[in-house]
Amino acid sequence: MLFGCYSVLQPFLRDEAVAKGLSLTAAGAIFGCYEVAKVSCSLFIGSRLSLIGARWCYWVGLVVLGTSSFLFGFLGEIKSGQWFLGLGITVRVMESVGAAMAMTANYAIITREFRNEAATAYGFLEMSLGLGLVFGPLAGGGLYQLGGFGRPFFVFGPAAVILGVWAFFTLPDDDKDEKSSQHGQVLQILKKPVAVLEYIAVFILYFGIGSLSPTLGRHLENVDSKLEGNHVMIGLAFSLIGLTYSCTVPLFGLLSNKLNLNKVQVIVGLFVSTLGYTLVGPWIPVTSLYPNGEGASWSIYLGSCTLGIGSACTNVAVMADRLLDATASGLPDDMTTYGSLSATFETSMGIGDFSGPIIGGSVLDSYPFSTLSGVLTGLCLGDVSVLLMYLTIAHALRGRTSGYAPMIHVEKDYHSSSKG
Repeated sequence: MLFGCYSVLQPFLRDEAVAKGLSLTAAGAIFGCYEVAKVSCSLFIGSRLSLIGARWCYWVGLVVLGTSSFLFGFLGEIKSGQWFLGLGITVRVMESVGAAMAMTANYAIITREFRNEAATAYGFLEMSLGLGLVFGPLAGGGLYQLGGFGRPFFVFGPAAVILGVWAFFTLPDDDKDEKSSQHGQVLQILKKPVAVLEYIAVFILYFGIGSLSPTLGRHLENVDSKLEGNHVMIGLAFSLIGLTYSCTVPLFGLLSNKLNLNKVQVIVGLFVSTLGYTLVGPWIPVTSLYPNGEGASWSIYLGSCTLGIGSACTNVAVMADRLLDATASGLPDDMTTYGSLSATFETSMGIGDFSGPIIGGSVLDSYPFSTLSGVLTGLCLGDVSVLLMYLTIAHALRGRTSGYAPMIHVEKDYHSSSKG
């Protein structure tokens, strides 16, 4: 429901904004502003989650999210582009506050309840969130064609409120004795370079997917004129990302829990995402392979599936790796640490979601889509290169003192060495 409310407007907001005289950059701002308050609130809530209460944050966040989404549905009646932009940003920021509360609490509750199988639990949690990316754009495009601008929000908003009320009555109470006094853990979490590189990977993935929000619809229409104005098929391109994400992320969670090769998994996921952006773009070096020189709808849909797989592979590995590393480094194994880890992950994701739509819309205002694809491909390969370099150097330094060990096992001795 969280990602459903976020993504329900992806297929049609661009057209609404342009019809009211706004640019693609302005449309991207409506998408991206969602993350500004979300990032700020996530950091605040995460570091104090044991004091505030995860259960309270979750159900109140859902109610705020649903109410704001419902109110957004009335903005379709506004004729002025500037008023639409201003009120749209205001309501989306309100919605993002609720999302920050619910999401931060969500990850922390899952970690607490399934501590010994955290990676597997993260996989199934991300599967549920991914279903929002599947259902949101498809339902949003369909409801928009059936009932106009307001219909998607009048369905998703009340549903989120109902879910929040249900959570109030069903979630277990918080442990009142768990009141950690160790705050300010985010800086401790980010002390290690590998942590920064992994969170950069999360940022890149969400920056890339976010940049597609205001741009992919027009790109689809450019490569296939039959899709012009077909909001359901445009929504399908977004939904395929969420569908493949949802189908594969539990498997990657199980793989992470079983093998504990999380850093290798992060790198593999970034490589797969690189392929996805190349197919969606297409990246400039391969545009000549397409008859029209711009791409094809089948390639975009295939690329969307590939992006979902790559994101699933990377995200669950980062969450699991950061939890193992944080507790191995001496941070308390309690709700405050879980909240700080959740907030740091949410911040990386939020900054990417915020900057992606704005920069993506701005790039497409002046350059072809293949330029944006090239930028996204380069970011993925850049982080892979630095991460590989860091792990190789770290492995070589350990090898001098502990003897030769195959590179693939750098994961398994990493956490034990971090305690020293």
